[in-house]
This record gives sequence, C-alpha cells and structure tokens, in this order.
Amino acid sequence: MQVRRVLGLAVGLLPLAAIADPPDFDRPGAGFATSVLPAGGVALEQGVPDWTREPGDNGVPQGKYTADSLFRIGLGGPLELQLGGSLWNRLYGDGERRTGHGDSSVAMKLAPATTGNFSYAVLGQVTFDNGTRDIGNGARQYTLGTTLGWNLPDNRQFTVFANLDRLEGSNTWTLAPVYTVPLIGNLQGYLEADLIHDGQEGNESLAGGGLALKLGDRAQADTFVLHRVGPRGTQWEAGLGISVYFGRL
Repeated sequence: MQVRRVLGLAVGLLPLAAIADPPDFDRPGAGFATSVLPAGGVALEQGVPDWTREPGDNGVPQGKYTADSLFRIGLGGPLELQLGGSLWNRLYGDGERRTGHGDSSVAMKLAPATTGNFSYAVLGQVTFDNGTRDIGNGARQYTLGTTLGWNLPDNRQFTVFANLDRLEGSNTWTLAPVYTVPLIGNLQGYLEADLIHDGQEGNESLAGGGLALKLGDRAQADTFVLHRVGPRGTQWEAGLGISVYFGRL
C-alpha cells in the first residue's frame, strides 16, 4: 500500500515538472548522470520498488523489496546535493519476513564543465546507520564514485562507472561499463556489466540491462534486470522506477 501511495504521488506531480529544462536522471543503470541540476532545481527519483535476491548468512536465498528515494537539489555551478533513503523495505526468506526503513544518505556531486563528446562527474556519499535492523548496513558507509561518459553517433552513449564503498574497515570496488542506445520514440535501452571485488566476499559480477521511457519533457519511467554471472554475490537485481523534475523551486 505504501508503495502505491508513493507511485501515485510521483505520477500526480508530473504536471508540476513542466517548468524548466529536463535534466539527465541518475536512474536507471550503474553510476549517475555526468551533469547536475541547475541552481535551485529539484528532482525526485523513486523506486516503485526495486528488488534483490541473494544468499543469506546461512546460504538460504533471501529477497528484499526497497522503495528507494533520491532527492537531488542543484546548488549552482557544478555542484549538486543528494539526499537518499528508503521509507519502506520488505525482507523475506528462510521463513522470516521483516518490514522497516532503510539507512539514509547525503551526497555531493561535482560535474565540471567539459567540451566535446566527453563528460564526467564525481560523487562522494555518506550512508548513516539508522535503518531497521537487518535492513540497513549495520554501520556507517563511505562512498566515492565517478562516471565517465562518451557521446557516440546516432544518440548512443558509452559510460564507465567506477566506485569504492568502505564499510566496517572493508573496501568494495565496482567497475561497470554501460552502453545506451535509442530504440523507438522516447524509449532508450541499455546493456550493463557490473564487476565487483568485495573485500569480504571476493569477486562478483552481474550482467543485464534496462529500459528508460521519457514521459513528456520532465519525467521518466524505467525498468531494469541484472543476473549474477559466477558463483558468488547477488543472484538477481530488478526494479521499476519513476523520476520527476520539478524545475527551479
């Protein structure tokens, strides 16, 4: 029910978004856009919900639904503030079910001006340990990532996302190339590969892709699915999302 309310709110606010040029959204796919919102610009990117399935501590598969929310606020120039969290999560598996809220985060994105077909952005984030037990990380996490982007002929794009997460003294490295192509009308598709080195679990990898559909000029709906390649790590990641730009408030 809460997920339906969030989706209804986002869809109901779509007309408000037609008051400024649309931004590049960070959803979906690995990494984030290599641009920032203009000063005073506000956007909401909402999972409705996203889903993961992975082995639990005892080896039994465990799934989680997450209604992730990301608020983006343009600070002017190359800077953007991001506030994230998930008010609703549902964890299930091994005969147990748990509902609660996830950790919250604050991040700063820097996207310097570039020329030509290349662009990049850097994002630093702190995720606080304030989620419901077994749903949050269990400790504060620090993240530093970058996305490098190249615009290709025929409105295609190639990006590379590199990221470091530090949690409880352990580092997790991620490298993810993404190839995006236009399909029909306002619909885009992409292919993605996530190469992950977890300081505790070892090497992991996922592969898959997704779709992003522009809704008018100021909003976007998306869907994606990734599957594990290899014996370790998350088995599945999938989700639906909607992103809305409200203009300069």
